[in-house]
Amino acid sequence: MARVTVVGAGIAGLTAALYATTAGHHVVVLDRTDRLGGRGTSQSIDGIPFGYGPHLLDRKGPLAQVTKKVSRLKMALASPRLDRLFVAGVGPLRPRNNVKQAAQLRRELKHEISESEAVKGAHLLASMGHSQPSSSRLKALTASKLSLVGEGWAGIVGRMAAALDEVGVLIEPNCTVTGIHEGEVSLEDGRSFQSDVVILACGANTTRKLLNKLSPSLLDGIKPLKASTLDLLLDSKPLSTKHGVMDASEGAVLLELSNIQSRFNVQGSLLSAALFAREGEDHDAREERLLSFVDQHATGWQHHVIHERRQRNITVQTQGDKPCFDALKEDGILLAGEWVESESMLSDAAAETGRKAGQNISLALP
Repeated sequence: MARVTVVGAGIAGLTAALYATTAGHHVVVLDRTDRLGGRGTSQSIDGIPFGYGPHLLDRKGPLAQVTKKVSRLKMALASPRLDRLFVAGVGPLRPRNNVKQAAQLRRELKHEISESEAVKGAHLLASMGHSQPSSSRLKALTASKLSLVGEGWAGIVGRMAAALDEVGVLIEPNCTVTGIHEGEVSLEDGRSFQSDVVILACGANTTRKLLNKLSPSLLDGIKPLKASTLDLLLDSKPLSTKHGVMDASEGAVLLELSNIQSRFNVQGSLLSAALFAREGEDHDAREERLLSFVDQHATGWQHHVIHERRQRNITVQTQGDKPCFDALKEDGILLAGEWVESESMLSDAAAETGRKAGQNISLALP
């Protein structure tokens, strides 16, 4: 049995802790905040899961598999309908009253015709702006396998945390790790302790700082994909029955979450929008484009706001040459997170790399 310290209590860290514990190791999880889940969480507003930008769960992906593994309670999942997903300049992805156009769009989506505006819009939503979109996520979208979780992202995180609590894994909040050297983990409050294996699941920027002396160039090939997001709870329904709008030319998506997921039980609308960064664009210009996009498709929303959350400049995901989860195994360190090499992307990449790290503790042992 090894002493394992997991740095970061996001989806990657919690997944790593679950699998390491299952393998019989003694695990401690440290997080610099008091909010579990990292970016993959939501906040309850009047009983409604209020998120941090749009993101859909792949029902067959690694995160869904982990959730099923730790909880017997079935998730309430609902997927956007293609006849209610609209692409700017095209219309719905599956027109109901135009058989010829519906057949054409079906062919374009099936064969991923790169010149197709419909395919560009679908890829934008499925892969959240990635420059190399995922074919598997596009197929999942068209097969109604990309879904909203009825309990919100906080519900998924809560299930994982509860599973760890049942087996006695300690999750320590408000613990900022300042250094790692030969198995010794140092905290900002002056404490330090020994660990046989450290799993860094704390995000690319924090990992870069912690590895500044050990491996300063490990993450040089990674670039963040930035976006501005807007989440809105309204007392009106400006999108009517639409499930969402995608505009590939603007790099923008807007989802009407309460039309997709009935479990949210919203009387008005629950909107979530994201607009992805253009090269050289500053935060103010990007936020202005986002607001203009929302104004265009949800006219008058400003007069019906119950609750609003804006994020001017967040990292949605990373792109580029990502390190393997065991790149630093000789130093007793394993890596987990969306920024680690994976066949998946977004939250599924976090879960997949967390699983790999948790299942392969022995690789990093002396």
